[in-house]
Amino acid sequence: MSIMTTEEMHNEDAVSRDSFLGARITLLQPKQGYRVGTDAVMLAATIQTSKGRMLDMGAGVGAVSLSVSHRHPDGQITLIEKDQLCAELAQRNMDMNFPDHANRIIHGDVLAMPPLLKASFDHVFANPPFHHAQDKPARSRRRNLAHYGDEETLENWVKSALWALKPKGRISFILRADRMDEMLLYLRENDAGEIVCFPLWSYHSSPATRVILTARKAVKGAMALHAGLVLHHPGGALTSDTQAVMAGGELDLTHPAAQHLKR
Repeated sequence: MSIMTTEEMHNEDAVSRDSFLGARITLLQPKQGYRVGTDAVMLAATIQTSKGRMLDMGAGVGAVSLSVSHRHPDGQITLIEKDQLCAELAQRNMDMNFPDHANRIIHGDVLAMPPLLKASFDHVFANPPFHHAQDKPARSRRRNLAHYGDEETLENWVKSALWALKPKGRISFILRADRMDEMLLYLRENDAGEIVCFPLWSYHSSPATRVILTARKAVKGAMALHAGLVLHHPGGALTSDTQAVMAGGELDLTHPAAQHLKR
């Protein structure tokens, strides 16, 4: 399958104009390859503050940052994306939806970020390539890059995110549930604590398919496991809680230690 060029971005047959977040956001994205889905909205719903600077690693066409910007219009987000077409679409999406926001897009590699970004963010979030490399299908290169990466590993992404974080800053990732054990190991090995695990269940009786993990850099503290969210009723329709999130609502991933401090 051929790779879409930058020039093709202007071709209506190559790029679709879609809406999400209850039609509050308009999104340009390639028709072929990775398409924005539930994961982006779920991750964005966990970002509960607009204080400080935020970094969207592997931003794609900007879906997570667009959702965060909708809920936190005063937030300052830097988006970094390796694929040139997706980076340009992310810029267009930001300009189209939030032309006055203090956001910027960097066309670059999350594993080789500019030195000036080191320890400069209060919150780093990502929907990383979380499938196993041996599962990679030989179809769309752009889809493979989003789901599997090139030579990157999940551990590389964790280290890069923590490198960009200020001490006590927060990291938030969404990933496949069967990779949660790896992620927990990488966070602990790299001195991140106050971990919160938030499972996403397809149905009440099914195993979790995704998990959202948050942690803080250079902070000690026990892990907390939240009840999570059931996405679908038995017939396949979205639950009311899921519908609320997909329309722009938030998910509370507050750590019990932080809840205690608020009392």
